[in-house]
Amino acid sequence: MVRTDLRRFDGWTALWLGLAALWSLGLVAAGFLVTSYSTSNGPGLTLIQENGLKVLAPLLIPFVGVVIVALALWHRRHNQKRGVGVLVWIVFGLLALLVVLGALTIGPFISPVAVFVLVAITREKGQSPSFEPVAR
Repeated sequence: MVRTDLRRFDGWTALWLGLAALWSLGLVAAGFLVTSYSTSNGPGLTLIQENGLKVLAPLLIPFVGVVIVALALWHRRHNQKRGVGVLVWIVFGLLALLVVLGALTIGPFISPVAVFVLVAITREKGQSPSFEPVAR
């Protein structure tokens, strides 16, 4: 009988959460690096150059959501609780709401994060870990 380590996610869940974190950090990097405002006098401006550092808050929200989901899933797994918990679904709902509210601006860029998190949640929800101690 194969026992699972309760402290670790399976490979697929870790992959989906990692992709979500990577994509959300890519959004922050794009805010600094990608020129999105063109000017007639010279090179275009980035989102941060045009709007200031205040736009970092909306860009960091998806990453914070991914971190909260990952920590909540790990905590439940570590404490041998079944299911994914209410906090995980609330954070996913807020990410989905952010996608809908920002549909004409940043929403399409955040939607992959929401999809990756949803796949990780459903993957973890479908896991039925053995609650026996891991043999070392």
